[in-house]
Amino acid sequence: MPAVLPARPPRQGWRRGSLLVLAGGLLQLVLLLVTYGKLLLHPGQYLLVSHYDGIKSYYSLATFLRQPLREGMLQHGHNYPFGEYIYYTDISPLVSVPLHVLVQLVPALAPYGVYLYDVVTLGGLVVSTLLLVSILRRLALPAWLALVLALVLPWLSPQAFRLNVGHMSLSYTPAVLLPLWLLQGLYGAWRAGRPTGRWWVGLGLATTAATWLHFYYLGIVGGWLGAFFLVWIGREALAHRPWRRLAGRAAALLSLVAVFTFGLLQVLDKRHGERPTGSGGYDWIEWKFQFGTLFHGHDFYKIRFFLERTAPVPYESTAYLGAFVLYGLVVVGILALVARHQRRQGLAEPGLLPTLPSAATDGNRAFLGMLLLAAVPLALAALGESLDVDNGNYSLHNYLNPFLWVHKVTDRITQFRALGRFIWPFWWSVVLGFAWYAGQAWRLAQARQLRWLQGLWVVLAGLGVVDMLNAQHHYTTVTQVSNLLAAPATDEVRQLVGWLKPGYYQALLPFPFYHSGSEPKEGELYYNVDPDDPHCNRTYQLGMVTGLPLMSHKATRTPYYQARELMTMFQAGGPGPDLLGRLDKRPILVYLDTTYYNGGNNYYRDLLKDRPEMLGLFNRAPDFIREQHMRRLTHQGPYSLYEWQPGK
Repeated sequence: MPAVLPARPPRQGWRRGSLLVLAGGLLQLVLLLVTYGKLLLHPGQYLLVSHYDGIKSYYSLATFLRQPLREGMLQHGHNYPFGEYIYYTDISPLVSVPLHVLVQLVPALAPYGVYLYDVVTLGGLVVSTLLLVSILRRLALPAWLALVLALVLPWLSPQAFRLNVGHMSLSYTPAVLLPLWLLQGLYGAWRAGRPTGRWWVGLGLATTAATWLHFYYLGIVGGWLGAFFLVWIGREALAHRPWRRLAGRAAALLSLVAVFTFGLLQVLDKRHGERPTGSGGYDWIEWKFQFGTLFHGHDFYKIRFFLERTAPVPYESTAYLGAFVLYGLVVVGILALVARHQRRQGLAEPGLLPTLPSAATDGNRAFLGMLLLAAVPLALAALGESLDVDNGNYSLHNYLNPFLWVHKVTDRITQFRALGRFIWPFWWSVVLGFAWYAGQAWRLAQARQLRWLQGLWVVLAGLGVVDMLNAQHHYTTVTQVSNLLAAPATDEVRQLVGWLKPGYYQALLPFPFYHSGSEPKEGELYYNVDPDDPHCNRTYQLGMVTGLPLMSHKATRTPYYQARELMTMFQAGGPGPDLLGRLDKRPILVYLDTTYYNGGNNYYRDLLKDRPEMLGLFNRAPDFIREQHMRRLTHQGPYSLYEWQPGK
């Protein structure tokens, strides 16, 4: 039998625990300043990223912050004349709405609105450390190990990598850890027979708040909680203990969360009936979890696991467990084999690994076991509805995926199309479970005075520190770019625009025109056109410099008719009566980049080569400018500005 772990030392006092939490927060703040000092110490001069979804979110936020409070939640920076509700622009309503109020009430802060948003995003790393110190100390980890892992894990979590692509809302790790901390407190209070009311309230509020950061958290955190409650209730019922009150409170909590998130969204979004029920990209291989990514880190990790997949890791599938967990599991396996060999030889048990306490007597083991079981259905969902086998020659239908069965009832589940994100609860369950085991093993080695074994666990923790330093170096060099939406990055665009009479133009129409975010409609032309990133960035700069809303658009779940009205205005005859009725009498400023039409850049022609109708609309831009009798205002290299008076 493995060695019996000695009794755990008496619980540390509140004062010592608070000091450890404070130390963790201060150390993480230092690490954050070392990594992101350029952005944090130079307000307004840098952004985390300036490409793809990241710059779209920044532009949406910047234009939302500058509009008057009376315009409410409808953001007017793009998709003119329709605008778009901020719930579909990836700017974290829970943060952007209070920030909007702040910069409108204190105009001196207006130039720093986007910077403050980044401060909140990056501050999540410090908040995560504070939560993790508390979570890990509750799991009875030694103080040194709890502190090290609380510093390391926020940088290694799958969410942290979202900073790479500018998914700021999804990178906010406390959105997962705060509900987890509250769930741990709830379970501990229930098990000890203490009042649980405040934990239930806190858990409901935290899950609701996380959802208003990004609605994927409703599926990820809400799904994890729902599965945990089912496991918990089932465990109590099987043990013939009272469970109905627990079930009633769990059902009430989940129902209220649904009401104050999804239900409230239906009230606030006046266009919810116009939006598509389903979403494209669901079950796409690049957006699903791929099992091998548990063992394969991104290229910036210098410590490689001895067995890893050769294919690169899609960012939606990021789930690398890290050197501490992977090599720790290898060490545990080797020590278990040594113990087994000793027993077979009739020798004394070496006592290198702890005997795990029973879940019936140890609340931590029971909690972690249920946490892992609850994460399994979400992990199965993350794999998708089918798995390719033998390089795609066979398809394995994943009937264990709960989303598959929901999908048979409604297409709404496909709104969670980036399935790989549902691996996050499993990642945290495995990492926290192994951290708890490592704490047990360290205490055993300490009690038996096996210095070499203590040193081995220190080395394993050190591997996690190396992973963290590799990640920090990556984020230091790859993120933190010059603010594309402010001077001096906008100087060239400002020279092109010159001086515009305030209020003279109603909107800005860019060519090539892009409109991304609508879904295909059966029997209808699919009008979605994704932008070329450099062109998209320049249109954002034009929007910031002129203060005009863009007629182009990049978001999600856009009503189909909006894309149709805007795209079909380039047909012979010009805009239709519906679109003209939405415009006012002022002219529109038109921006043209001729490199996309003279063969200098074939991005759009290549993109649309298999969509002849849309390619035809793209190619009509020069004719449209001529037919609408647009007047050229200025010209700079391949860029021109025109004035267009619609309907005349």
